[in-house]
Amino acid sequence: MTVAAGLWTLASVAAPTRAQDAQAPDAQPEAESEASAATTAPGIPYTSTIEVTGGTDALKTNITDTSNLKALEGEPPAGPVGLVRRAAADMQRIQAALNAGGFYGGLINITVAGVPVADQRAVDAAAAAALRGPVPVVVRVEAGPQFVFGVIELADAATGQPPAPLPIDVSALGLAPGTPARAALVLTAEGRIVDQMQDLGYPLARVASRRAVADHSNDTLDVTFFLEPGRQANLGTVEVRGATSVDPQFVEHMANVKPGTRYSRQEVERIRDEVARLDIFQSVRIIEGDSVGPDGTIPLIIQVDERKPRFVGIGASYSSTEGGTVNGYWGHRNLFGQAEKLRIEGEVSRLFSNSFTDLQYVAKATFEKPGFVTSLDDLLIEARAFHEVPEAYESTGGGGQVAWRRRFTDEFEGRIGASVEHERITDALGTNTYTLVGIPVSARYDSTDDKLDPSKGIRAIGEVTPYPSFLGSSVNMTRLEGSVSTYHSFDAAKRFILAGRILAGTVIGPDSVAEIPADKRFYAGGGGTIRGYDYQGVSPRLPNGEIIGGKHLFVASAEARLRVTDTIGIVPFVDAGGAFSSGTPTFGSEDFKVGAGLGLRYYTAIGPIRFDVAVPLERGPWDPSVAFYVGLGQSF
Repeated sequence: MTVAAGLWTLASVAAPTRAQDAQAPDAQPEAESEASAATTAPGIPYTSTIEVTGGTDALKTNITDTSNLKALEGEPPAGPVGLVRRAAADMQRIQAALNAGGFYGGLINITVAGVPVADQRAVDAAAAAALRGPVPVVVRVEAGPQFVFGVIELADAATGQPPAPLPIDVSALGLAPGTPARAALVLTAEGRIVDQMQDLGYPLARVASRRAVADHSNDTLDVTFFLEPGRQANLGTVEVRGATSVDPQFVEHMANVKPGTRYSRQEVERIRDEVARLDIFQSVRIIEGDSVGPDGTIPLIIQVDERKPRFVGIGASYSSTEGGTVNGYWGHRNLFGQAEKLRIEGEVSRLFSNSFTDLQYVAKATFEKPGFVTSLDDLLIEARAFHEVPEAYESTGGGGQVAWRRRFTDEFEGRIGASVEHERITDALGTNTYTLVGIPVSARYDSTDDKLDPSKGIRAIGEVTPYPSFLGSSVNMTRLEGSVSTYHSFDAAKRFILAGRILAGTVIGPDSVAEIPADKRFYAGGGGTIRGYDYQGVSPRLPNGEIIGGKHLFVASAEARLRVTDTIGIVPFVDAGGAFSSGTPTFGSEDFKVGAGLGLRYYTAIGPIRFDVAVPLERGPWDPSVAFYVGLGQSF
């Protein structure tokens, strides 16, 4: 049985090899200097042979890959001394490879021209052999048995006794008894111990040292970690550095550090995320103090690097059923010095499918004030003017909305506000002017891992907007709309993802569709709902085929997202449902349509580029034979 303290000592003592004794006193583990010398001197050529007895195939490969003798065989050292040094340096490298695999009882024997590298005669033997040709260098390794973990213990660094009660879960360290005792797992476990101590409120915790006991009688390795937790602490003062155009006190306010909060890694990460969420910094780093103060607190420094405040952008998409869309925007991230965001944007759509006079236009300005009441609240203001010309109607008007958004958790948020719209609408049922005053209330839950290309989680959005006549609305009604989508990856590499979505909506109040403003009715068909059909094409129609929309909506979609390579993927999909004037939609009915198709995805750093081709499975007299869609991001 051998005992060692420290990882490198653990490696050499736990395996009773001659590696350390064999290394020349002036041997250097680095071989780069020898390679450099070879460029100015003829060098002494050699051949290297590595023989490994026992062990695993992975160990043999690792030893070969680790050896500098093998890697630098084509760059001979300047002379016999350099060759012996190179060979001796391989002792340490191969021993590390053995330790990495859990083989602490291995033996290493390296000879140069038949003489062990530890022997002073090795240099003369190499010089003599070089006169006859390349010098033979042979590395023989007896791996021995693979050790497994035995007893894992924690001790106080100061006393050597069991530490004061710390609820550290030893079973979560990854050193389960009976599993291969690889050296890397010991280092990983040390990091996990520090993490657990910090999560218990010890910010300066560390593992002062470790001791390994290798029992060669049963091939087990017992490990003891000596802990130095330091003082338990609460979060103290917060200082913001790097903020020039942003108010540092506002950054402190948004960090929302409550006095008396116990230190933990999760709390520090939360602070970083809250500041990063402001979207005005390129980087956010939390620097912790190097000592706990007399009051039991540890100070924090929020180090930030500001982004350029102004931004511009353009975008485009196209589908054969909806035409092309072009949009552009300009924005400011820090309008008044407290991360206020202003964004002005415009969009032209229905390109290539309508005449110039029938194009669709939207101009919109949005303003966001974070930290409106608390750090979790935002004030949102929006104003817009529009001319919409979808298949079912033509609408011209404007409106605005004020909303209060509250983030309850990282995944869940809600909002409530007030909106007003005034518009003139012409559709198949006539021309009307409406004023709508609403009280929109919405909730959003998003646990997905990626906004443009999710592989797991759930995304749910629901909104209820009453338009009461006593507030001045032309129509007394309530509109409800929601969607739920879910994503599941079947493999760790995220190469096979199953995605599904359900959309649903209804309008309560009016007795007939004709009483509902056309832009508040429900429509289905097109890239956002049921692919393979015209935009709004799966909706109630008059006998002459003109679309009028419905009071209810139901759409279900499913996709299998398959990655063929790192950048190319294919997506078979199916969409089903429709918009309905009344009643409950039933599968197989005339107004319930199904579309299916195949998509191509090209994955980029900013998200997948989407190309979908779809056909209607229940083609009616007004439906196309095929439709295709191009855009950025997944379809849902």
